[in-house]
Amino acid sequence: MKIRTILFLLVLYTVKTQSQNYQIDFTGSGASTTVDSVKVENLTQCKTLTLGGSDILQLVASAGIDELNAGAANEMCISPNPATGICLADFEATASGPVTISLYDIGGKRISQVRESLTKGHHTYQVIGLCNGIFTLKVESEEYCYNAKIVSMNSTRDNAEIKPVETIPNSIIPGETDKSHKSTITMQYTTGDLLKLTGKSGIYRTVFMLVPSINQTVTFNFVACTDGDGNNYSVVQIGSQLWMAENLNAGTYVPVTTPQASGTKFCQNYSGQNDPTCPMGGLYVWANLMQGAASCNGSGAPPNDKCTTPVQGLCPAGWHVPTHYEWTTLENNAGSNPGAFPYDETTISILGSDEGGNLKETCTSHWWAPNAGATNATGFTALPGGSAWQGVFDDFGQSGYYWSCTEQIPFYSAWVRGLNYSLSTIGRSSYFEESGFNVRCVKD
Repeated sequence: MKIRTILFLLVLYTVKTQSQNYQIDFTGSGASTTVDSVKVENLTQCKTLTLGGSDILQLVASAGIDELNAGAANEMCISPNPATGICLADFEATASGPVTISLYDIGGKRISQVRESLTKGHHTYQVIGLCNGIFTLKVESEEYCYNAKIVSMNSTRDNAEIKPVETIPNSIIPGETDKSHKSTITMQYTTGDLLKLTGKSGIYRTVFMLVPSINQTVTFNFVACTDGDGNNYSVVQIGSQLWMAENLNAGTYVPVTTPQASGTKFCQNYSGQNDPTCPMGGLYVWANLMQGAASCNGSGAPPNDKCTTPVQGLCPAGWHVPTHYEWTTLENNAGSNPGAFPYDETTISILGSDEGGNLKETCTSHWWAPNAGATNATGFTALPGGSAWQGVFDDFGQSGYYWSCTEQIPFYSAWVRGLNYSLSTIGRSSYFEESGFNVRCVKD
């Protein structure tokens, strides 16, 4: 029996070294130091949850956990597991009422027990003071019953206790800050998963891309991005640039069959139909977007990729329509092949390797299959907004086109970037200025 136990512990130790649990909490900087809420999107597993800005996101490694959590429904999660004398137990109370939580050693002896009256919903308890060994935690009520195995690798011996997480003094967890007032929200996670975190504070929204490798605090840099119609936009840092993480949606909606007057927009939905809710933002002809400003470009790589006087156009105050070279800078920061994107006004081609895929939205059916190479690793979240031309929509689901403020042929065509469902690369070309395309603004 002793040999089998040692082998079992050795296997679990191997699992632990390959897959870690992490705790992430959140704070704000810039325009706001508080965080109202955080939307967590696991872009690798295509799972989403929303938590309060003061909550702790606990990422529980999926490898090895299922084997330790007994019960057909696997309704209770233990983390970390294996533990070093302390762990958290998360479970869902399916009904309000009395509950008994008991801890048993490998021989079936009960070594700790608490009786609680719990409300319906999510609850977290902490098991502390575990010595070396294998234990069973059992949660029982008239409505539900959960069991989970706990493996502890702890050289010291103490009196095991079960306590609500809110009453545990943080001094028992070396190096941890005071988080006792926060709720802990659990999400299954596999090492290497890519998370898109969107922090919200009032009118501000900031995207933060993360592949967790440590316990950490994520700081959202909140920056105002509100257009003249009161639309607030998410923003994302890519390299040294701050981009809107949503398509521009300024202006008054008009059907695509209507001439696009100054300050209006065309909008199509994911089926290519007129849609005043504008789910993919507005489509703008170039002159309307520019609002009377002249074409301009930078002179080369940063910091010389901007116009001397940036073109605000329909963008929010403090933001501007990107130049041809600012798009080139984004491309150089978006993937693995920056040398493919020259700072010139002659190259018209399909360029790069994975840069287009790293800009495209994933985990939805908005892009047509196969949505080649889509990872959204940059957080740019490009949509297949298609185009408008001579009173009709085109390319919905297939392509997304984005204007620059730089003409290629004066009064005729301007530089555009194109993303396609069948390519992981980026199309660099120019189009007639009467075309209706999407817009992403960049911070001044």
